[in-house]
Amino acid sequence: MMYHTDRFVNRHNGPSAAERQEMLNKIEADSLDQLIDQTIPPAIRLKKPLSGEAMTEYEYHRHLREIAAANKVFRSYIGMGYYGTIIPPVIQRNVLENPGWYTAYTPYQAEIAQGRLEAAPGRLGRAHVGANRDVHAHI
Repeated sequence: MMYHTDRFVNRHNGPSAAERQEMLNKIEADSLDQLIDQTIPPAIRLKKPLSGEAMTEYEYHRHLREIAAANKVFRSYIGMGYYGTIIPPVIQRNVLENPGWYTAYTPYQAEIAQGRLEAAPGRLGRAHVGANRDVHAHI
């Protein structure tokens, strides 16, 4: 028996009839048609059966090239220049340079407090972290 290898269905390693029936039994469906009836809303289904023979992959590739040949190619100007726009510092720091926009890490409150205590040792004296990671300030 000679298979046409340019057709996807002939190269597809799908389930056997027994495997398909086993899967249907597992989900308590009698047939693939019943499964479709249970899962695909009627409003979005095709109302009539597909007609004609399916294209081979080569035929479909040729068909897509014909469609693409109708496209008109235009020059893109996206990203084609720099404009010396003045960005207010509050926007630059809190929007463009805010690490919350480019990192998934969110520091815990204790880490934030630790950083604040270490950043201002002159005002608060010294800080140490106890064994349970609590932050204690000694003034």
